[in-house]
Amino acid sequence: MREQLKQFMGIQKKDCLLEKVTFSVFSILIGFAFSLYNGVLGIVYRSLWNGSICVYYFLLAMVRVIIVSLYRKEAAGRHERGAAHRRKACFAAHMVLILMNISLVVPAAVMVAGGRSCTYGLIPAIAMAAYTTYRVAMSIIHYRKSRHNANVLAELRTINMIDSLAAVLTLQNTLIAANGGMNDRMQTLSAWTSAGILAVIIIITVQSLLKIRKVGV
Repeated sequence: MREQLKQFMGIQKKDCLLEKVTFSVFSILIGFAFSLYNGVLGIVYRSLWNGSICVYYFLLAMVRVIIVSLYRKEAAGRHERGAAHRRKACFAAHMVLILMNISLVVPAAVMVAGGRSCTYGLIPAIAMAAYTTYRVAMSIIHYRKSRHNANVLAELRTINMIDSLAAVLTLQNTLIAANGGMNDRMQTLSAWTSAGILAVIIIITVQSLLKIRKVGV
């Protein structure tokens, strides 16, 4: 399958990039499936939480589609219009990324208001916390490695970093619900931490956009 994907993507070398692109392809499929799942739940149960998460994961998948499609054309030698076309595609991806960031405000607000029910016990919540911590730590490490670059690998790592931070919002609500639910003090803390995470996501997005304009990819 690895060789088939290499042929499909037009990749002959750069196994590190192949690994990231492979991960992104699977992430796209999972993202669309998860978006559809939450969309159905949102309609059936009239859930604002599920509806907003549906929008978020749909936009996230679209950003990955744009970037992976762009790299496929470049790797296959079909990117005839050069840097100008690539720059436009990257800006388009970042515009969708900005919309994605805006869409996170709704589920964050629903979580702070305690409007999302959660049936997780303490053990699943701890397991989720461990996984999310690992995910965020690895995303930070990879993001730092590519923060001075403006290429496909850096863009994919930026998206993965944003996705990991968004997962922290869900984890936060899960842990609160698993430990007795929302009260006034936890609501205040949740509001501040959610705002902080959203601010970091916006900063990362703006930095990535400015990096593209500066480097002129």
